[in-house]
Amino acid sequence: MLPKDVEDNTKKLMQMVGLDCDEFLNRYPTELSGGQQQRVGVARAFATDPNIILMDEPFSALDPITRSDLQDELVQLQAKLKKTIVFVTHDMDEAIKIADMICIMKDGDILQYDTPENILNNPVDEFVSSFVGKNRIWSSPEYIKVSDIMIEQPITATKDLSVLKCIEKMRRNKVDSLLIVDRDTRRLAGIVKASRLRGIEDRTQLAEQFMYEDFPALLPDQCILDALKIVTENQVSTVPVVDDQRRLKGLITRSSLVTTLSQQYFDYEGGEVE
Repeated sequence: MLPKDVEDNTKKLMQMVGLDCDEFLNRYPTELSGGQQQRVGVARAFATDPNIILMDEPFSALDPITRSDLQDELVQLQAKLKKTIVFVTHDMDEAIKIADMICIMKDGDILQYDTPENILNNPVDEFVSSFVGKNRIWSSPEYIKVSDIMIEQPITATKDLSVLKCIEKMRRNKVDSLLIVDRDTRRLAGIVKASRLRGIEDRTQLAEQFMYEDFPALLPDQCILDALKIVTENQVSTVPVVDDQRRLKGLITRSSLVTTLSQQYFDYEGGEVE
């Protein structure tokens, strides 16, 4: 590579890791801070345009703020350059933040290789559970998916059910609303609420005449934060969960959210806060 090409590539790499060329190009390593040296190290790793990059605890000696900044930049770089990075760390928070897949090893054996979400929600054994931390999922609530906490068999009805039958079904199942679905496709058409049916004198009328068709819904892969936002902003106690074809998949209720959130404070097996 010609000297001019080397200089151009160096400037490109410096810009990539957030180092101003005019300020830092001619500095010696001893004239750089720890965070700046680590940025240079990251740039060097990308210098030869390798297909796979190995990083062995590259940010372990940095202060928390610098470390967090470099983690963010690494995630952005990976998304932009599409490189495979094998990143070794003992910091579970760091692994969850930057990884697409996490491999947990002990004594040279792979205990679990999985997505951050699955490792947090479904540790394979007690060692992984202890290593991850039983309450760590609450540090990353975006990994608590709607599909993990929804009621999978909500009470439903069809459009042609009478008001009387709807009320009876609600009483029998101890609910205050019914999800109206198409009998064949399971597509969600609306919601019938007990409060709207109580004052109806002619209870032979059909449910579709009194159902709400404009209401918020969630997708299964949205997270608990999305559910909390919808419940809070819309002041609703139930939110149906549908797929991209609007077929009913489940139901989130205010009480199910409260139950899920309470788990971060109580260990139900031992009755102690961890």
